[in-house]
Formats: sequence, structure tokens, C-alpha cells
Amino acid sequence: MWRGLGGVVLLTILMTGGRIVNAQDRSPRIRPEGAAVRALIDRGMERSATLRDLNTRLDNSNVVVYIRFARCFTGEPACLLWVSADTDARRLLIKIDKFGRSPDELTALLAHELQHANEVASDSAITELASFQHSFAVRGWKHAGGFETEEAGKISTRVAAELSRR
Repeated sequence: MWRGLGGVVLLTILMTGGRIVNAQDRSPRIRPEGAAVRALIDRGMERSATLRDLNTRLDNSNVVVYIRFARCFTGEPACLLWVSADTDARRLLIKIDKFGRSPDELTALLAHELQHANEVASDSAITELASFQHSFAVRGWKHAGGFETEEAGKISTRVAAELSRR
């Protein structure tokens, strides 16, 4: 089932073409889908040094992260999904459920998932779905909605604090 879902996600990304990747994007690794996601990222980058650091770390990796407002099939408010890998890049998808959440909450969720993307970037052994799942099982813990790591929890708390100070 996971392989099929990854293929559907990749096909969706490829079929929507220019709506996901804009040549004007500030980061070659973070690729928002739509103007609303781009605005959230821009606002977060302006207000959070931690979010800027997560972006810089990703820019120095071979991980590409597509970001969209969508619900996670697990019911979590945000999630990171494996999409694909080839010799040039490992591709991930972040989904954020924006319904009923403030921009600051959405930004903290984004930072949380970008930390997970950086965890993928730091582990060159992650090359497909099984190694993706194994790496998170080793570095964190599994719960009903997927995997979690202590560092991602700390990042979302730190970003929320940075945003509340501004």
C-alpha cells in the first residue's frame, strides 16, 4: 500500500507541473505547492531563526521537500511522507492540515516536519520507504499516526516560542 501511495503522490506532483515548483523560489530544496503555502513559509522564515536554519541545512543536502496544505490520512495535523529517490535527490512530501489553525501553529507544524526532513537528509542510508521507516523507528518511536522523534518535538516548541516573542 505504501508503495502505491508514494507513486500516486509522485504522479500528482509531476502532473501539476509549475504549480509546485517556481523558478523564483528562494530555496532549491523546499518547494511549496501554491501561493498560500509560499506565504506561510516566507512569513515563517522572516520570524524564526530556527526555521531559517532548517532551510539552510536542507539546502546543503540532496533532499527535496514538497509542501502542501492537505489532510494526513492518519489524522495527524501534519505529516512527512516518502515520495521517491534517484541518483540526484530523495523526495519527500509534507502535508499540513490548515483547518482551524493559526498561522503560528501552522508554522510550528511546518518546522516540526522540516526537522524530520533534515533527519532524512542526515541519514544517507534512507533510499526507499523501508529504510525511511526503519530510520525513524530507530531514532524515535512509533505511535498510531506514524513515527516521532524527540528533536522534532523540541523544534516545534522552539519555533512556537520564537513566533510568540514577535
